[in-house]
Amino acid sequence: MENIEKVSQNTEKTTQPNEMYAKTKAYQDFINVLSQIIEKHGSEVLNELNHAK
Repeated sequence: MENIEKVSQNTEKTTQPNEMYAKTKAYQDFINVLSQIIEKHGSEVLNELNHAK
């Protein structure tokens, strides 16, 4: 990440999900699955990115 020179203003802000959508079971299931994937494979992906320099 240290080789990124300029961060776009758009990336500095995060968009919150629509409140009604965020309360749905489908959204919560999606977030849970995404979290599990990141927990399982996150370090592997970061290592691959780090070695790609």
